[in-house]
Amino acid sequence: MLNNLVYALFARSGLQDEGELGKIPGEIGNLVVFDHPEAVDRIAKTPALYRKNFSLISALGFSRFNTNDEEWAIRRAVTQDRYLAAAKPAHEQGVAEVFGNCLAGCETSLAGIQQALFAGAMTTFYQAFGLVAQAGPTATLLDRTREVLRRLQYYSWVTPTDAERNGAIQDARAIIADFGSQLTADPRTMAEMARFSEKAGGIDGFSPIEEFVMNLFAGVETTVTTVLWVIDRLGANQKAQERVHEEIAGDEEETPFTDCFINETMRYFPPIPFLTREVGTDTVIDGTVLRAGQLIMLSVVGVHQHPAFWENPRTFDASRKEFINNSFDRRAFIPFLTGPRMCGGARLGRLEVEQAVRAVVRQFAFTRADDVIRFDYALALRPASGMSVTVSRR
Repeated sequence: MLNNLVYALFARSGLQDEGELGKIPGEIGNLVVFDHPEAVDRIAKTPALYRKNFSLISALGFSRFNTNDEEWAIRRAVTQDRYLAAAKPAHEQGVAEVFGNCLAGCETSLAGIQQALFAGAMTTFYQAFGLVAQAGPTATLLDRTREVLRRLQYYSWVTPTDAERNGAIQDARAIIADFGSQLTADPRTMAEMARFSEKAGGIDGFSPIEEFVMNLFAGVETTVTTVLWVIDRLGANQKAQERVHEEIAGDEEETPFTDCFINETMRYFPPIPFLTREVGTDTVIDGTVLRAGQLIMLSVVGVHQHPAFWENPRTFDASRKEFINNSFDRRAFIPFLTGPRMCGGARLGRLEVEQAVRAVVRQFAFTRADDVIRFDYALALRPASGMSVTVSRR
């Protein structure tokens, strides 16, 4: 059901008429879908009117990702300084070494590379907070988190039975408890959790474990997902792959084609394909009347494929001129979202993706047996397991 929802967004994207007709929102089920960059930009930049509502997903706890207003601002301050410090250019080489080392010892297979990418992303995330990751146990917990989040998101759309609802909530709380046991076993992590609690002193019932876990999942999952899509597209385009390899292997300071390829991958396969928002008060946008309490959808897929902003938007163009010429409208390219609630770790995420791609391309080559695109959606849009990519070491 969740995959079909994303397929529906892709099916309707890139087909809008230009001009005023292209601004008229459509519908999927009982949700109004906004996919015009101007409308999405206005909505995303007005968080007081269009609020986050994560429904059952909050069973995993509360964090900067699913709270609003002053509480969100306090939670943001808990982690934001760490993200900004970790994304400074001085850390670029360190991030490159982390991914390079993880990939050097991995199995020569797509599954092996994926495991190494998770290890690298987890290591980088923990280092941002001055901590050391337990890669294996943490990866297992993140896999459990993803599966529970998939169920919770599904039950947010399709009403579950009491047994289904209670089972999913119990599994979510078990994950938080297991993460808590892992984190509290390390004195350094305990000290960081104490810092979390001190900075969030104004929030009743604040859980530093919940805050840390949701930040960890969001940061690691979107980073790895993006690199996996880059691998998928490299395998489908041998000429582009060799051009990226030549640029990276040459250790050039500027890598415009590689940067373009990464951007085009994030445009075509945004890690977060859509957002939902709850309307705070009766309002009208683009001629559509919205009522207080109504849920709406913002299609990042639609924004990234709007024909008024992109040439041939439904085509994956490895050398897309809008990126090469830096001529794209910033409202039409929001892989890290936009507005006050955009991804707080955007700079660090971009740094990780760039260095992970460079490490991958230096060590591996990819081919695809076909170009049938398959994906698996659970909050982030990941390539489906078993995709037809063959891996070899360079």
